[in-house]
Amino acid sequence: MLTIKTIGQVLKEKRTSLGLDLSEAEQLTQVQKLYIVALETDDYKALPGDFYIKAYLKQYAEKLGLNADRIIQAYDEGKGITVEDKEDILENYHFVKPSERVEPEEEVPKTWRHYVPIISLSAAALLIVVGVFAAVIMNKPETPDLITNDYSYSKSEVSTSKSSTSSTKPSESSTKANSSTPEPTIAISGSSSAMIATISNISDPIKVDFSVAAGRTIWVGMTNSNVPATGQTLSDGANSLSALVTTGAENSVITLGSVEGLTITVNGKALDLSSLTTTGPNKITLQINRTTSNSAAQ
Repeated sequence: MLTIKTIGQVLKEKRTSLGLDLSEAEQLTQVQKLYIVALETDDYKALPGDFYIKAYLKQYAEKLGLNADRIIQAYDEGKGITVEDKEDILENYHFVKPSERVEPEEEVPKTWRHYVPIISLSAAALLIVVGVFAAVIMNKPETPDLITNDYSYSKSEVSTSKSSTSSTKPSESSTKANSSTPEPTIAISGSSSAMIATISNISDPIKVDFSVAAGRTIWVGMTNSNVPATGQTLSDGANSLSALVTTGAENSVITLGSVEGLTITVNGKALDLSSLTTTGPNKITLQINRTTSNSAAQ
């Protein structure tokens, strides 16, 4: 039977028929897992551009043993792919010989003798429960009278302790007022398509904001955060994204389809993206050095 399927359905069915999960497919095809998910769900907006879409389609199809030219042609024409589904009508059919058929046995009616063991066990259990309850009641100790005169307190001592406590509060607040937390700092290294941003004197929660200029479309992926594994595409319809770094994570890798027209801030401090000069996919590694208790106290 012939059916028409999308390119993503054909790719996913071929991968699953080979018994490959996403990690194994990534190692076999050398295509990043997030791009594999985008290809198999026909989400081409999640990929950097038309050139990369065709390159990843060709590389992924060839490694899976599919006709790459046919898939590229279907992508260019914006059509599905006609495939043949083979249905095995014998798969769920099982013939039972007359000699192998088992007729249901007639149920023999049960008499009162059948229930004698059950009744005996229930009665014995009931007697045990009653005996335990009676033993608890008979051995229950008498409740002693409470002597309320053994406890007293001094109002003067209470008032004195309250006044001493209140007198210490101004000194505590003044100590807090004198303490100061150092401002977060960002050190940039690397160039071209890979950059490392070392962030010091920062504490959780760590918020990373992305915004895209009008007329630009940029795909964003981010590890160790609440951004979906498939990433998110920013455009005029939704040109901003706020992500939270996982509490306690020491790093987070940001993958970008492009940086032109993109602004990134970390807890309100802007990242300098001028060192990223390539037009293709770019990677930013956030190295996080959180504020320690000692530095906060100073």
